[in-house]
Amino acid sequence: MKHNELLHKQMENISPEVKMEMDLSAAIVRKIESILRSKGMSHRDLAARIGCDESQLTRWTRGFPNFTVNAIARISCAIGEPLIIV
Repeated sequence: MKHNELLHKQMENISPEVKMEMDLSAAIVRKIESILRSKGMSHRDLAARIGCDESQLTRWTRGFPNFTVNAIARISCAIGEPLIIV
């Protein structure tokens, strides 16, 4: 079985809540990356602004992080744009 087929098969067994969490996390990461590109900022720049090391920021932007409201607020303030609007 190909890797992609295995992934899709595993995704079928995920609860709707976990899938929604993954989708939201991925959307936040995409927005962070988009804003960084538009402002000419690097991960290093953002990490310095929020007071964390670059490796922590890299972990947040890879995979499906479980962002806290605090982390979202810190990143939003550091990049000057809201990541989510409720």
